[in-house]
Amino acid sequence: MTSVRRILSMIVLCVLAAGPAAGAEPGTAWHIVRPGENLHLIALLYLGAKDRWPELARLNPEIQDPNRLEPGQRIRVTLPGSADTPAARVARLSRKVEAQPTPNPWEDAQQDDLLLDRDGLRTFPKSSAEMAFADGTRLLVTESSLVFFQQTGGDLQGVDRKSVEIVEGQADVEAQPAASRPVPEVEIVLGPARATARPAPAGGTRARARRVDAGSAKLMVYGGEGEVEAGGAKVTVPEGMGTSVAAAGPPAPPEKLLPAPQPVSPPAGGQVACGNPRFRWNAVPDAVSYTVEVCRDASCGALVERAVGLDKPEWRAAALPQGDLYWRATARSGSGLDGYPGEPVRLTVTSDRTDLQGPKEVLAIEGPQVVVANGLWAGPAARVTATKVDPETGEPVTRYLTQSPEELGAFAAQLAGAADGLASTAVDGCGNAGSFQPFGFTMDAQAPEISWEVVALQEFPNRRRGAREPKGLSWSGGARWEPLEVGVPVSIASDAPQLLLHGARFDLGDEEESPGENQMLRLRFQDAGAGVAHLTFQLRSSGELDVEAVDLVGNSRKMTIGVKR
Repeated sequence: MTSVRRILSMIVLCVLAAGPAAGAEPGTAWHIVRPGENLHLIALLYLGAKDRWPELARLNPEIQDPNRLEPGQRIRVTLPGSADTPAARVARLSRKVEAQPTPNPWEDAQQDDLLLDRDGLRTFPKSSAEMAFADGTRLLVTESSLVFFQQTGGDLQGVDRKSVEIVEGQADVEAQPAASRPVPEVEIVLGPARATARPAPAGGTRARARRVDAGSAKLMVYGGEGEVEAGGAKVTVPEGMGTSVAAAGPPAPPEKLLPAPQPVSPPAGGQVACGNPRFRWNAVPDAVSYTVEVCRDASCGALVERAVGLDKPEWRAAALPQGDLYWRATARSGSGLDGYPGEPVRLTVTSDRTDLQGPKEVLAIEGPQVVVANGLWAGPAARVTATKVDPETGEPVTRYLTQSPEELGAFAAQLAGAADGLASTAVDGCGNAGSFQPFGFTMDAQAPEISWEVVALQEFPNRRRGAREPKGLSWSGGARWEPLEVGVPVSIASDAPQLLLHGARFDLGDEEESPGENQMLRLRFQDAGAGVAHLTFQLRSSGELDVEAVDLVGNSRKMTIGVKR
């Protein structure tokens, strides 16, 4: 982390309370003993009187002598909850956070530590801390930041000014209204510039300050109104706008902050089955990069992961812990100003193991189908199913990819035109996209064709074997002649069926055929797709012959032949 001696500029955040007001309920916190301190001085600091030291002694029964305390020793103290308490409490912290209780050396910070005038706080990568003031103001210090606290007098009588010098990094300041006290103003000093964030009439104050390279700084106002003065110029920064302050010179004209990105996945309340899920959100127009934060709390005071400078609206975590977490995304403009942070989205990580493989999807045909010459043919009534198989997501799940003949045909065309395979829309519980296993089929929506002709009896297939002669109204499928009887259904199963008719005049709709005594009517049924499965026919009492040819995937063609003896 950059040392203090290398700092060229500072950002100072000053919280101006509008007057004495009741704060939070009384509680306790840790005071870190400094050289020369005893219980009498500590009682004066927090309780307002030296003679109240027995109250602290009762909280710390291990102390034998109130006048002998070791520097660095943590003493439990009572906080009266007054807005003028000169301390900032470590309300939350995550991972490696250090504090310097001046003049003591740096040491690991603990929750409920109290930081006083000239005390320091620094966060390391993937770490954060949330500081709470007695007047309700919160200071959220993000990763890789270094801050120092100051207690100075205010310009207004009866007003304390709590100052925070941000040597490097970023901090968010938030003050919300309460029934018992007004919302404090937030004064932000950016090197030679001075800014004041005022609360909205019916709301609070929300601002973000960040120190960037070369001594410049950024100020974003999310709630209330800001005013920045630098280089002899003063600009107003309305709510929803921000400005850049150079190391020297006036502040840049305010510009509108980008809106918050809308989360896509994981959705609010969703679950992820691995420690490296993929996060996605809607792209924000004019955004040049994004920041994603994953935290243990909705205010992001306990940081888990943070990614900055993402050029696409998606990001994959490396290793999240198991449990309930929150995530949000923020868009950044070309000028380096952060837009509105997204609303925290709650998610549950059910496993901390890593999963980089998407689910496998097995395609199948449900309904009429047949394999012909190593090719799969499907009828129009068939549907394509996809069964997702992923050990990381539990039992296999089957879904329909087509529901109509039109969808079936379009899907078959997709498969035929996908040289590199067809992309899957299946996503597992970790955000990995699936892939289809190789698969292909041909849709057959054409019914068999029917043709007819009058031929000589000599062409009867079994003529040479002495098959009997047809007598009267007869039919044959090519083996022998049978009488055509009224009301008797007949079915011929064959991949190349034909129907031979003899002994009548046949009305074929557009034309009429009258085979002679030594002739017959031959009907042929052919299918260019899957092939013919069977044909059925039946003579009705009205003298009409109903004929139907069905192919192997369920397509059928019907015709009615008039029979006149």
